[in-house]
Amino acid sequence: MSWIAPELRPLSAVVAATLACDGTLIEANAGFLRIARLPAQQLIGAPAARAFVQPSFAALLRLAPAADDEIHRGLLTMGDPMAATRTLHGRVWRRGGQLQVLAEYDIDELERLNAKMIELNRDYADAQFELAQSNIKLQQREAEIVALTLTDSLTGLGNHRRFEQELSTEIKRFARTAEPLSALMVDLDHFKAINDSYGHDAGDKVLAAFAALLRAQIRATEIAARIGGEEFVVLMPHTGLQQAMLTAERIRTALAAVPIPPASQPVTASFGVATLATAESRDAFMRRVDCALYAAKHSGRNCVVAG
Repeated sequence: MSWIAPELRPLSAVVAATLACDGTLIEANAGFLRIARLPAQQLIGAPAARAFVQPSFAALLRLAPAADDEIHRGLLTMGDPMAATRTLHGRVWRRGGQLQVLAEYDIDELERLNAKMIELNRDYADAQFELAQSNIKLQQREAEIVALTLTDSLTGLGNHRRFEQELSTEIKRFARTAEPLSALMVDLDHFKAINDSYGHDAGDKVLAAFAALLRAQIRATEIAARIGGEEFVVLMPHTGLQQAMLTAERIRTALAAVPIPPASQPVTASFGVATLATAESRDAFMRRVDCALYAAKHSGRNCVVAG
């Protein structure tokens, strides 16, 4: 007759079993089968001695029984030695050539495991947060590196590569929407004379000052870039030829109004302006802008010419 009460049989938090002295299993509840990693169909006669880790099954057999046949009371380490073990608190009896065990999970160990799990989860959350922060910093750094490859270091404007990228994007937009797209090209007049008279440091100051003026005079949707030594270009989406001409004239007037130190006379510039035509290639478009700039320089400089 089984000594394991019916209410104990389905429990997993309690271990109850009877074993023969050769270590084979006679009966067990769900908790013992789980900790010993034994399937229910192998219950009767299954070798189960290895489930006793500390003390071992052999050590238990050597213990002398007390008056009530008890041979062990206290902690039991049980489980699969090759996989996972657990520390339980319980009792073992030897009765009629059989060993009976009744134990439950040690509360202290469960609390330690729970505390360890909380600590691991916290460490994992901290690690995830640090990884997310590192990824953000990495993305920011990558964005900074990309920006540097598209920026003219002297003026802070876009460089030739940035202009080519933006031009391709805006031409595709023009093909989709038919919104006007204009561009103006600027060349500072007699810039070599500035370098010769005042030195290259002064020339750099003039270039930086003109870049600042460009940024102040154009809209946020317009893209300014330095594409050569003293040559600049502004790409103007959603802008027709007349509006582009007015913008170029406004920039020309502002530049010529005030000298840029150390130059004693105002710096002037020549402007070429054009608007993209339907089905026109990018190369043909930019050739018209460049030809308009060339015409402005051969028309006496310090003027705006449409291409």
